[in-house]
Amino acid sequence: MPAIAIRARLATARAPLARAALRRRGASFALAASLALGLNGCAWTLITAADATGSVIQAGYAIAGNYSSPTFINGRPASLRSICIELNSTVSVSDFVPALQLALQRRGVESNVYYPGTSPSSCEAQLVYNAAIDYGRRSFSDEPKAYLSMIDLTLLQRGRILVTARYETGGLGLDRFSNATTKLTGLIDRMVVDQHDLPPETVQTSQAN
Repeated sequence: MPAIAIRARLATARAPLARAALRRRGASFALAASLALGLNGCAWTLITAADATGSVIQAGYAIAGNYSSPTFINGRPASLRSICIELNSTVSVSDFVPALQLALQRRGVESNVYYPGTSPSSCEAQLVYNAAIDYGRRSFSDEPKAYLSMIDLTLLQRGRILVTARYETGGLGLDRFSNATTKLTGLIDRMVVDQHDLPPETVQTSQAN
């Protein structure tokens, strides 16, 4: 067989092999590009998710710093104009009583503070309280911080319990570092009726003829 014919047959036989090699090489490039794109996409997604999680956590702390929910309430909100607060000397939180009075004032309820056993009989209702302090660390901080871990409030009228409320932080509750005003407001709002929402009383006067 002539040499030219042999070379032609060899070239014809190698052509499919060359095309197959090119196809495999192209597939490898496509796979590599897909993997690179996938990895880049995953990395971007993870970073975005982490950023979003951080934003949610920050938003959660911001909301928790201005809102606190009672652990439980027993009784219906009482409609009162004034309350006598019985001082509890065992509660060492300096702003506790002022925060309690502020929460009542926001509901349109006046309050006065008395030592135990000294409140006048003219008191419309009495409010007794107890509280406990605990220590914990905020996120990304190594310094311990004091916070109100428990609050008990009991509203009485002529020796009868009208309503009780309790706040107790648990675990890593976001609101545990909220201030006394925030926590007490969350309790008082569920214990007494907002007097601002009530229609004004109509006072009728008569004149004798």
